[in-house]
This record gives sequence, C-alpha cells and structure tokens, in this order.
Amino acid sequence: MAGAVPNLCYNRRDVLDVVAAYRRGGVQGLQLAIDDKNKQMSNVHVRIAVMGESGSGKSSLINALLDLDDEEAASTGFNETTTEITPYSHPSLPNVHCYDFPGLNTPNFPVKAFMKKTKFAEYDLGIIVIERWTDNDQLLAKALKKAGKSLYVVRSKIDQIVKSERGKKGYNEDVMLQSVWKNCCSSLEKAGIGKTRVFLYSSFDLNAYDFPELQKTVVSDLSETQKQLFLLSLPNTSEDSINEKREALRMSIECMAAISAAIAVIPVPGLSLACDLVLIASNILAMRKILGLDNESLGKLAKRVGKRKYELRRDTKHAWVFGEINQEQVVLLLKRSTVAAVLTVAELVLDFVPILSSGFGATTSYWVTRRMLTNSLEEMVETAKIVLRNAEAAASATHGRAAGY
Repeated sequence: MAGAVPNLCYNRRDVLDVVAAYRRGGVQGLQLAIDDKNKQMSNVHVRIAVMGESGSGKSSLINALLDLDDEEAASTGFNETTTEITPYSHPSLPNVHCYDFPGLNTPNFPVKAFMKKTKFAEYDLGIIVIERWTDNDQLLAKALKKAGKSLYVVRSKIDQIVKSERGKKGYNEDVMLQSVWKNCCSSLEKAGIGKTRVFLYSSFDLNAYDFPELQKTVVSDLSETQKQLFLLSLPNTSEDSINEKREALRMSIECMAAISAAIAVIPVPGLSLACDLVLIASNILAMRKILGLDNESLGKLAKRVGKRKYELRRDTKHAWVFGEINQEQVVLLLKRSTVAAVLTVAELVLDFVPILSSGFGATTSYWVTRRMLTNSLEEMVETAKIVLRNAEAAASATHGRAAGY
C-alpha cells in the first residue's frame, strides 16, 4: 500500500501534469513524471505546532487530529515534565505531523531559553489550546505571528462547561457557547493578538462544537499539495469529511487510469491486464485505509466507542470492502461490471494482435481502471458513512448513560 499512497495525494494540477507528460513522451515520459511527482510528494510535509498550558487538552487535540490510538497517542494529563517539543506523526500518512509543545507554566521551566531556541518559522501553522488565556499563551502567539504563521485558538473542555451550566435557571446552550466564544475573543483583543480564529472543542465529541470547522480552516491555510495530504489524513468525524476525502481520491483515480493506459501500449501479451489488476488492487487497499475501513482502523474505532467490529459493520451492503483485497478479488469485482468485463476480454484477445491492440488497449485500460476504482470508491464511501453512523449511535448511547439520561 505504501507505494500507492503518494499517488493518492495528487491534486488536480499533478494529474494534468502526468497526463501531459504521457502525451509528450509516451511511457518513458510518464514514468519520469511519476517518479518526479512521487519524489516531490515525499518532501511534502504538514507541520502543526500545538501549544498550551499543561492540562489544557493539547495532547487530546493532537490525538484527535492524527486519529491516534492508545499505543500511538500523545500522553494526556496534568503532569508535564518535558522541556522539549515532542513530534507525533499520522499512522498512515507519516508526513503529517503535530508537535506537542511543553506547557510553559511548568515550575522552573526555562521560558526565555525555550522561546529563544525555538524556530517557529519551521511550522506551517500553530494551534494554542486554552482554558483561559495566559501570558505564556501570549508569548507563543506573538512568536508565531512574528514568524508569519497562521494561528488558531482552541477553547477546550467545552463539555465540562455544558455539564456545569446545564442545570442553571434559564440555561440556553447556544447563548452560553456564544458567551464563551466572545470571552475568548475579548481576551485575545486585550492581549493585542489581533484577529485570530477561535474554536470551541470537546475531545469527547469531535463532531460537536467547532472541531469540523477547525479542520476545514486548517485545510484552507495550506498549500495545494499540503491540502490533499492533510485532507486524506483527517479522521472520519462527519459525512462531510468523508465526502471531502472522496473528492480528493477521485483526482488520484484519473492519474491511475492514465498510468494504466500508458502500460497498455507496451506490446507484450497479457501485460496490460496483469498490471491493471495489481494497480487496481493496490489502490483499493490504499483508499480503504484512507477511509478507515481496514481491519486496524475498524479495531481502533470499535475500541473507542465500546463496540465490536461486526457491530460497526451492521447494515453495510458491500461485504467485499472488509475482506482480502488481491488480484483475484479484483477479477471478481470486474465480473460484476458488464462493460468493464467485456472490454477486458476484448483487450486480452487483442493483446495478441499488436498492430490492432495498442490504441484499443490504451483506451480500454483507461476506462476499465477508471470505472473499477470509481465504483470501488463509491461503495467504500457508502460503507464508511454507515460505519460512521453506527459509531456515532454507539458513542451517543455511551455518553447518554454516562450523563444519566
């Protein structure tokens, strides 16, 4: 799967470049373009600095942004002894990083030395997690602004505020949340930070409050290539996030289809079909991982919401999504598509008539690969949404019991 993931990060410009390279230089031009793009992709990183006082909730936010499980996760809690910045990477897309800054409120912390040696320009953007705005937060914010980086403020533990305020007379949650948000904005203005986006957040319910909006805002501040990488790294917190992944993956499908067409012009009997099967299988595996439908991702989600994996799969229609993905499975999927199956058989026959096969083979390889990957993507997206709904229902039931509903 690792080889396919860089291609899944192609944006629209990358796809057009690869197709143009094939038209200019044939198979050799295509291979050079792919190698060049993959080299570029390996050098693309998203670096997010996550800062805040000890116990503010920054480690929980890192775990949410990177979808880390217990073994991979940033440690949470109030006791912080490190004076070093700790990096964490996305488990599937290791070029997406969050950096956990030490809490500057720790006793005897060398704040001045830390601020002097930290190179804030190395990060793409910064997030400061707060319960209340402090002088140390102000130091970090001004350092980021001076480095020309985007800054967001996340007011954490909103669920605790809701719980404490809910029983009060005349309680209105919307009014209360708006008041909390305004207080945060007011603190920033008094500190001279200027216009800074503020997001309300609870680590216990990522789909509530402003976490989805935070993700969208981060995407908007990244370069085109970084956007693609970050979008694919996001956890499936809503159907909107799944739809955004679908749009990103559709671009990669066009590139895979172009590669398939290029392979088809090589006059070796059976080569095109064999390569197409490998190409389709590897990309289905990669897309399944990105959409959180592989066994490992389902296991993490099941543990998080306190359910079994089979319960998360309830009501899904496409059982193949959860099974072994190999060339034999791709053949079975091909047989379900009449058009794709007919074109594939025709291509296999014409492979033995080189003078006729090259043009037809390239065309059929393009359309078969495109159709197969598109159909597979749509079925996986549909499945991912059902899994999400099952997980949300489980989490809601657990939350309701904990709250005594």
